[in-house]
Amino acid sequence: MKLLKKFASFNLIIIFILFSCTNFNEIDNNNMSEEFIPPPEMEFFGFRRESYNTNFKQMELFATNAKFYEKRKMIELYDMQTYTYESNKKVAARVSGDFVNVNQDSLFIDIFTNVVAKSSNNTTLYSKHVQWDNRNKFFMSPGPVKVEQEDGSWLTGSSMVGDMSMENIIIYNEVDEGNAIGVTIEEEQ
Repeated sequence: MKLLKKFASFNLIIIFILFSCTNFNEIDNNNMSEEFIPPPEMEFFGFRRESYNTNFKQMELFATNAKFYEKRKMIELYDMQTYTYESNKKVAARVSGDFVNVNQDSLFIDIFTNVVAKSSNNTTLYSKHVQWDNRNKFFMSPGPVKVEQEDGSWLTGSSMVGDMSMENIIIYNEVDEGNAIGVTIEEEQ
């Protein structure tokens, strides 16, 4: 019994010391570091979005996870695949990437990691980073690219600019690889 009283007295002394050393005035201040990223306002798992014209489906987007940050006007998508359609329901273009940032104000899109873009003319672009400028209606890849043309030949370059149909593409520091087999950037499954 004496041991229990000593233990209880010791616990009370420790609790008193802890409370007396705590500055409770600092608790209410919201001192957030600059590195703090607030959680998203909305988050969806298994996200899907479709866009329709009056007569046909124009676009379909799939993502395993979508995070919406309303204060930053930013959307993050993970494992994204986008399909655009022509009026005859034929797939006009397909774009996929592991991580996507969408600016809600300007609709400027950054697609990162294992980006594969394929158009209806069987031209396929492989890159690690692609950006879509919605204002000027073109996409660009600031990093290295590989392009497989419809005849099976390959082009590589340090960066590129092009339209969504991949009909008008400018590849900087272009190198014709011929009929080289294989892609160093991971191919889409």
